[in-house]
Amino acid sequence: MIKKLFKWALGFPFRAYTVMELRTGFATGLPILSSSLFAAYLTGKLNWLYLGLFFICGFSFNIVANVANEIRAYLKQEEDENTFTGHLGSEGLVRGDATFLDACLVLLAWIALGGLTGLLLVYLTNSVALLLMGCLGLLAALCYSLGPSPYIVLPIGEFVSGLLVGGLSSLVAFWLQTGWLNTSAFIYAFICMMLTVFLMSTNNTGDYEKDQGIRVTFPHIIGFRNSILIMIPESILVLTAWLYLSLTDLTWWQALIGFLIFFIEGYLRWLKDYLKIQTVYPEMGRDFGPRPLLLIRAFHTTMALLFFIAT
Repeated sequence: MIKKLFKWALGFPFRAYTVMELRTGFATGLPILSSSLFAAYLTGKLNWLYLGLFFICGFSFNIVANVANEIRAYLKQEEDENTFTGHLGSEGLVRGDATFLDACLVLLAWIALGGLTGLLLVYLTNSVALLLMGCLGLLAALCYSLGPSPYIVLPIGEFVSGLLVGGLSSLVAFWLQTGWLNTSAFIYAFICMMLTVFLMSTNNTGDYEKDQGIRVTFPHIIGFRNSILIMIPESILVLTAWLYLSLTDLTWWQALIGFLIFFIEGYLRWLKDYLKIQTVYPEMGRDFGPRPLLLIRAFHTTMALLFFIAT
């Protein structure tokens, strides 16, 4: 019995990894990082403790949403060998690489980590509003895929995820550093929100046919081709927001590097080919799903470093 338990525990980290989709966890963590350092750049001071705690909390709740999605796919039998992406960091439950018990333990562990760091922040800031937003964030992470009315099956999933994962987390990160919000904070949060929307909408567009009859996403409402073309006006809005910050708060070299990131990661390595797609194909999600994530990583890590240098 002890030998079996030891063998189970020894293999648990790998099995846990297969249901967490860790790479997308940074979709929340990185906006928190760059927004915190943007606030520090504007004020000249940085609270490392608040940054670290909120980064862990946001990252944890994003993983909670990912694991909840894995559990839903398993319970609803929404995935099979024809829809697998081949990424070892996800789909472990439906592939059989992890068990239902593994997924539940992982879910509880990340809830505990996110909850503890969040509660510590509430204690340090003595903010009831922060507590309420934390509860909202955890509830949204769980209800993304689980519960009687998961919003992953509704055409509002992209907007809600963008608003909470990108926008609200960015605003809270800025507020934790400054104690106030201004126009620049909201503009930067809008950029963070839209980058998250890009990630969600690209994944939903790639899953256009796979999701038919299972969930109704925004691409199903506006049509496959329109779900790709809508990236054009959305990208223009992001560039306009960045131009505003460039003219008001950023140095010329920060602004230039930001535009270069949007051009290289946003256009050359993603939209240039993405906008040419006329019909969905089986490998589309695998080919294009990670590209907005690469844009998110490049933008937030680079800008965080630039803001830190200039603080």
